[in-house]
Amino acid sequence: MHTAAITLERLRTLCGSELRYQGLRCLLVEVLDDPPVVVLRPIGADPVIQSDNFGQPMRHAPPLFELPVFGRDGVSLSAELQMLSVPEAPPGFD
Repeated sequence: MHTAAITLERLRTLCGSELRYQGLRCLLVEVLDDPPVVVLRPIGADPVIQSDNFGQPMRHAPPLFELPVFGRDGVSLSAELQMLSVPEAPPGFD
């Protein structure tokens, strides 16, 4: 369990950072504790219609990806999280 806490804290340091997920540029918005999930927002994506608790259209909002942090065993990183990558800095960017 101690390892899980360290992993979540390290992920939180990346909040606000640009990451790539399935070829999309995304912003890491939040790291949730229970269940351990990272929330990504695609950069430049068109808004989607969000529904309320009754399934009725409510508003336009950016799409979000919620990725589990850990696999089924509760220890190893999930397959979805392993698909994240940090984009390379453009040439001349130090």
